[in-house]
Amino acid sequence: MLDGIRALRLTALDFWEESFIVLGTGLVGGLLSLLLLPVPFVLAAHYGSAERITEERIVTWRIWLQCGRKHAPFFYKWMLLVVLVSVILAGNIAFYQRLDASWAAPVSWFMVSLLGLWLLPQPLVPALYFRQADRRLRVALRNAAVLTLTDPLSIIVLWLALIVLAIPLGYIAWPLLLLLPVMMALLGTRLVRLRLKHLSGPPQS
Repeated sequence: MLDGIRALRLTALDFWEESFIVLGTGLVGGLLSLLLLPVPFVLAAHYGSAERITEERIVTWRIWLQCGRKHAPFFYKWMLLVVLVSVILAGNIAFYQRLDASWAAPVSWFMVSLLGLWLLPQPLVPALYFRQADRRLRVALRNAAVLTLTDPLSIIVLWLALIVLAIPLGYIAWPLLLLLPVMMALLGTRLVRLRLKHLSGPPQS
């Protein structure tokens, strides 16, 4: 959980120090995402930029676009898998909820739990893609599951932060909801870096 809180603090600093590029790319990326098809491109650009920000490297509009073009193939595969599995599980939930059998309700709740477990580590998957030598989707999914299991409270903190941010924005400044994907990228990247640092342990003398 402490890593989740540290990730929030570091993300707030990132947002403050890189406010111009974060706000600009967040809003432009959000507008592009309304077209649906560019969503993986936008997320690739956000996560690629977040990786550079956490490394204290310069991020410009040109670099943001380059990250999107270079890494979009992975993000298209990832998002297709996330949507496909989520739709299958949601369909099963709806199916079992319509049944009158006594056993249907527990099965439905089991499917709800599976959907939650499936979605919980997803913000970490793209961040791990940028950090690992083997950039296959299967490896990133496995590593995200391991990080979530070793510290589930930190990823819950990440999701709660996004929800807490989304609720007031939805009421008082709903266009700023377009910033949520870039905030997710920054939080996920910061959290992955912190968890990997702790799991690697102190350097050997």
